[in-house]
Amino acid sequence: MSRDVGPAVSKLLAMAIVVLPLTACGSNEPAARAPEPSPIANVATPEPESAEVDGARASEVVRDYYQAIDERRYRDAYALWASGGQASMKTFEAFRAGFSNTDSVAVSVGTPGPIEGAAGSRYVEVPADITARHSDGTTQRFTGTYTLRRSVVDGATAEQRAWRIYSAQIRRAD
Repeated sequence: MSRDVGPAVSKLLAMAIVVLPLTACGSNEPAARAPEPSPIANVATPEPESAEVDGARASEVVRDYYQAIDERRYRDAYALWASGGQASMKTFEAFRAGFSNTDSVAVSVGTPGPIEGAAGSRYVEVPADITARHSDGTTQRFTGTYTLRRSVVDGATAEQRAWRIYSAQIRRAD
């Protein structure tokens, strides 16, 4: 003895669809809300810096490097090389000794080249002209480029995200 409940269930379902949303109207209870999205999902990813701003920051590292040398802050200058100075291919003592006869140094930085990316890193070449005055009164000029690198991978530390001198192609100009 089976009964056909199809039309009865359909009517009941139709009534529920119409009546249930109205049950919250006029009551003192707050209406049910959709769950809030996760705060993690709402965290805006910062827009990447413009290449011009990023290149200017890289150029500033080269200026800071020579300012530190000029002020005899060799530890600070050494730290501007990647890997805590190791990218200079010198120990700190050899690096410092290389400036033992330098009285002053000045740099003129050119326009950085295009920023290139590879495997979570960014690279840029910064042209530089350097003038060094030695303790014996002589002056030497150098020219070339510095290649700077920074990491852009998620989870990188502030130090890893900072531009650091990765390599240098500097030669005597006079």
